Amino acid sequence: MSSRSLSTVLKRPFLGTRTQLPNAGTAMLLVMLAIMVVLIVVPRPQLFSSVGHYLVPHSLLEMGAILVALMSAVSIFQGHRRTLPTSFLVMGCAFMLSAFFDMVHIFSYDGMPDFVSEASVSKAIHFWLAGRTAFIIALLAPCLLTARPVPRRYLPLAFGLTLAIGLAVSWIGLFHLDFLPETFIVGSGLTAWKIGYEWALALSAVLAAVLLLGARRLPEGTNAGWLAVAALATGISELCFTLYATAFDVFNLLGHLYKVVAYAMIYHAIYSSRMVYPYQQLQKMSDALGEAEQRWQFALEGSGAGVWDWKQDTDHVFYSPQWKATLGFQEHEIGSSFDEWKSRIHPDDMPRTLDDLKQHFEGHSAEYRNEHRMLTRNGEWKWILDQGRVVERAEDGRPLRMIGTHSDIDWIKEQQQRLISSRARLRSIYHSAPVGIIVADRDGTIADANSAMHALLGKSDAELFQQSLWGLFSLDEISRMKRAWGQLQREGGSFQDEYHMQTDTGQMFWAEVTLTPLEGEERTLVLINNIEDRRRAIELLEENATLYQEVFSTGNAIKLLIDPELAEIIDANPVAADFYGYSIGEMCGMPLGRINVLASQSLSKRIRAVVNRTDNHFEASHQLANGELRDVEIFTGPVDLNGRTLLFSIVHDITDRKRAQRDLQAANLKLSRLSESRSQIHHLAECLLTCSQLDEIITQLNVRLPSLFAGCEGNVTLHDPNDINQTMHINWGTPPTDARHLKQTLTVGDGQVGEFVLLIPPEEDSLERLQPLAEDVSHLVMLALADLQLKRGLAHEARKDTLTRLFNRRHLNEVLPQKLAEASIGNPLSLVVLDLDHFKQVNDTYGHEMGDQVLTRLANLIRESLRSSDEACRYGGEEFVILIPGASAAVSRARVEAILEAFHEEVFEHETLGPLTGLSFSAGVANAPHDSQATDALFNMADNALYEAKRAGRKRVLCFNSLPPAADSHARQPAH
Repeated sequence: MSSRSLSTVLKRPFLGTRTQLPNAGTAMLLVMLAIMVVLIVVPRPQLFSSVGHYLVPHSLLEMGAILVALMSAVSIFQGHRRTLPTSFLVMGCAFMLSAFFDMVHIFSYDGMPDFVSEASVSKAIHFWLAGRTAFIIALLAPCLLTARPVPRRYLPLAFGLTLAIGLAVSWIGLFHLDFLPETFIVGSGLTAWKIGYEWALALSAVLAAVLLLGARRLPEGTNAGWLAVAALATGISELCFTLYATAFDVFNLLGHLYKVVAYAMIYHAIYSSRMVYPYQQLQKMSDALGEAEQRWQFALEGSGAGVWDWKQDTDHVFYSPQWKATLGFQEHEIGSSFDEWKSRIHPDDMPRTLDDLKQHFEGHSAEYRNEHRMLTRNGEWKWILDQGRVVERAEDGRPLRMIGTHSDIDWIKEQQQRLISSRARLRSIYHSAPVGIIVADRDGTIADANSAMHALLGKSDAELFQQSLWGLFSLDEISRMKRAWGQLQREGGSFQDEYHMQTDTGQMFWAEVTLTPLEGEERTLVLINNIEDRRRAIELLEENATLYQEVFSTGNAIKLLIDPELAEIIDANPVAADFYGYSIGEMCGMPLGRINVLASQSLSKRIRAVVNRTDNHFEASHQLANGELRDVEIFTGPVDLNGRTLLFSIVHDITDRKRAQRDLQAANLKLSRLSESRSQIHHLAECLLTCSQLDEIITQLNVRLPSLFAGCEGNVTLHDPNDINQTMHINWGTPPTDARHLKQTLTVGDGQVGEFVLLIPPEEDSLERLQPLAEDVSHLVMLALADLQLKRGLAHEARKDTLTRLFNRRHLNEVLPQKLAEASIGNPLSLVVLDLDHFKQVNDTYGHEMGDQVLTRLANLIRESLRSSDEACRYGGEEFVILIPGASAAVSRARVEAILEAFHEEVFEHETLGPLTGLSFSAGVANAPHDSQATDALFNMADNALYEAKRAGRKRVLCFNSLPPAADSHARQPAH
């Protein structure tokens, strides 16, 4: 068997234990086993001819074992100053007892002078077995006994008990050896009892090793691995003592040698655990203290706060460099007196500041905290947050030393002022909403109402405030309203229905009432919209179907005639065509599912409800030709036309109203929460709303969220609304024990842009405090992202021409210099100036509406012909400019001529004057850097080529580099 295989066999019993044997110890065990196996297999050598020759090495080995055992005991007792574990007390006493028995064993060995009684092999073996038994007890003690500490005052008692046991066993071995069984017979060798006892000791040693490796509650610092190796070495040693035939046999010598090795392993384990371990722990504590001090220093410097240390008895004040830098001073420009601070405080803030300081000195406040203005080096006033605490007082209570911090909060004051303005704007939105809004308590008491509500009912603030909501409804509607109110309070959600309401003068009117509970509050938002006109229109529609054609074709409402069986649009009025972006011809025969985003089954169910007259009013989302979704309100009912049942629908675009409802609800919720939030929320809101880039939002959240949610673990995931593949993560904190999980989905419009997850402590007050805070932060992030998206959208729209949807002149002025700078011989840029021929005649003859169609059609042809790298702009009126990078003048001319040919074949229909055909344009091409790389020069060259084309008969494209020398210098002249 190889050494590697033998190592595997040795470790196999301990694979499920908590501790593994050390590699060095395992190697030593393998060597010991190998030597023993070799001596068993080969003929046994005779090292000593008689017992007399064996006495010297035997005594030396035993004395070494005694010395190591005593050193191990001393290490145990000296390694614990005040108390020591019960198990280690027993282990130390057992080592002392083992050393005592080994000493008697030496003097009892055959051939030694008589010690009290006659020396013999049996006498020596009995003391040997007693010593081995004590050694095994020492190994088993840490595993089987408790680790409860024992005071050192009990050590004399333990030593006395140990001495008593040693004397009692010695009395039996010295004076009453005949009481004990035979262990060795001269001529025959070891008795069965002796061999069995040695095997029991060997198995006990193996058991001790297993228990040591699997123990879970050993005293701190116990080197269980080396103790287990010593136990296994002891087991091997005991096996050697089952194999010798004479008192001076080679196995007797090998057993003693292995015993010394086991004792050395014990000393190594005990010394490293009792002597080295405390110093290692001390070094770890020292390192940890240094790291903690370094972290505190970094945290203080990273916070940006200045530090001051004021000793009142000497009036000496230490001002940190950051304290001085906050006011714009170098370190050497400010001294160390109290007046350096006091002289720079704003006169208006001085009384309040000194009073707060006095209150803290007298013990009326736990700490000193004050906000005041201080004079900076450049003569400006800056707001400072000053905080501190008295850390040392005299016996009479007089403060001796005070330490504090000094923080710049000038920007915080600015943000607070902006927040006040923001609140005012939100209140203005609330009162300028076109629908009536009421905020009512759980029992229906009116807590607030906007201006539109007062105008609708004709009641003042005093007449509505703290009045019952039920008083606004007619008597026969109150019970129905109360039932809906009670259901809403029990089940949540939202509710909408139509009710009869009355004004202050008693006039009745129909109103659409929407009830929405305010999240986190015991209040409900009530939206009231006067629908009297709408109700009257529905009634007239039902009563007089014969007036369909007149009603259908007139008015500003969107009207549709629908076949319920085929779910197709039969007819649509012009308003509907304008709204949906299709022509009336395109809408006739169009499947209803093309504009209604409901699933086919849901749409069929709704159509059946209208046909059966169980529902004639609902809201939906309709999709326009350009893909935009709009919220609509639909009033529909069946009509009979020529014996055929159709559905007549009136559609109202309520997207703005829905948005106003959501915005007002969110605004009201935000107003109520802002009053409860801490100052950090105010600061975060102002910072986020001033961000113009997504990276700035991420930076603000990275800086502020860890302090805002201290003690929690959180993470925020954000997607760029314009680039869904760009994802950013913010993580902070460590999870508290038994944390509660809060999760907020971040959305902008109808799309999800991220997620906010927070793990908070399980305490109930933490949930009440942090949940509204988390919701406020989520709303602020969504508002910031929506604001960022709006800014990008406005910037994009500002560069577009509203009629042709091409880029406008402003965009051209921005990109042309940049593209010219990038142009080179290998990457040329062609600039094309294009002007419609005889466009004024088109406007004068066919009207400006036809002229707009011509411009739009030409813009579409240009857009369809461009590559993604090309850019087209409407320069003004009927003049267009095209930028074609990477193309020569000749290539660009060919592409523009293709557009000219397509445009010339276009036909524009006119109701009275007939079709307009044969339109054309003229164009000039200039190329950079071939012609010029200056903006004005290149533009003038293209202009010259354009007007040379006009003079040459129009309907053509000319390149500047192909003009005759006289033509390229002509001044620009009108040629329409």
